Amino acid sequence: MVLCSQTKWYILGGIYAVRRLSSQTHHGQGITYNEKSIVGFSAEQMFQVVYNIENYPLFVPWCKKAVVHKKNDGVLEAELFVGFPPLKEHYKSRVTTIYPTVIRSVCTDGRLFNSFDTVWRFGEHPPNYPQQSCLLHFTLDFEFKSVLYAHLANLVFGQVAKTMVSAFLKRAEFMYGPPSMLPVKIP
Repeated sequence: MVLCSQTKWYILGGIYAVRRLSSQTHHGQGITYNEKSIVGFSAEQMFQVVYNIENYPLFVPWCKKAVVHKKNDGVLEAELFVGFPPLKEHYKSRVTTIYPTVIRSVCTDGRLFNSFDTVWRFGEHPPNYPQQSCLLHFTLDFEFKSVLYAHLANLVFGQVAKTMVSAFLKRAEFMYGPPSMLPVKIP
């Protein structure tokens, strides 16, 4: 979904040269979540599910509305309206892509977040896995401006992040049919 800080990231030989992060870490008021798994959909299929931001309200539980304002050659600007009762907020983001391997989103308005960084990486399936599969690496790193929001995020963040990845996999199944395999988590 969205990225807002100056995080360095590299694509060297595909998805295999990414920096390692722990599953979930807290730094100051910020939180980082990292998940790697092999999933039963191709990189191209997963890329399309994540890239079609205007469809998020159909399957991302807390996304109430998504508006894409501009779409040009691998870059788009979007506004997402989110709601975690009793909170309702919205933020703008700039999304850059490298088809079909990376979708990176950067928060551009800075009202709600000090930083909000999301990177989806899709790599070729490792040997001995079905042809119709890929390596999925999802990283979410954010820090709310509000101390209250930061406290609430600390209480529910792990479940929200896991729900998000699961929602995208369920959407892929809705669009493309059953996966070629069950997801396999990678440490």
